[in-house]
Amino acid sequence: MMLLWLYRLCIVAILAFALRKGEEPERFVSAIIIAAATADAINHAAFGSPAFYALDPGHLVIDTWALVGMLWVALRANRGWPLWACSAQIIVVLAHMSKLIDLSLVRYGYFTMTQLPAAIQMVALLAGTRAHLLRKQHIGPYHAWRPDLQPA
Repeated sequence: MMLLWLYRLCIVAILAFALRKGEEPERFVSAIIIAAATADAINHAAFGSPAFYALDPGHLVIDTWALVGMLWVALRANRGWPLWACSAQIIVVLAHMSKLIDLSLVRYGYFTMTQLPAAIQMVALLAGTRAHLLRKQHIGPYHAWRPDLQPA
C-alpha cells in the first residue's frame, strides 16, 4: 500500500514540475493527464468499478480522448518526448480494443497494457521538461511549437 502512495506522490510531483517549469507542450500533456484522471474518478463515482473481464465504455472514451489530445501535441510540439507519451497512450487504447477482440487476453496482458503506460508517460514528461529547462538554459528561449504549426 505504501508503494502505491509513493507512486501516486511521484505522479503528482512530476505533474506539478511540468506545470510549473514547462511551457505549453508540457502543460498541455499535464492537463490531459489530469483531465483523464478526473474523468476516470467521475466515471467510477457514477458507474462504480467495472468488471475486469468486460470492456468499460467510460475508460475507452476517456483513454481515446487522451490519445487524441496527446497526438495533437506530439504532432505539433517542437519536442521529441510527446511521441513517447502518445505511444504509451496508444498501448492503452489497444488494450481496450484487445478486450473487444478476445477476452482470453484479459488474464495475460490487459492490466500491464493499461497501467504501465502511465509510468512511461511520467518518465517522458519528467525527462522532457528537464530537457526543455536545460535547452533553455543552454540556448535561451526557443519555440515551443514547430514554426509552421503555431496554435491559433
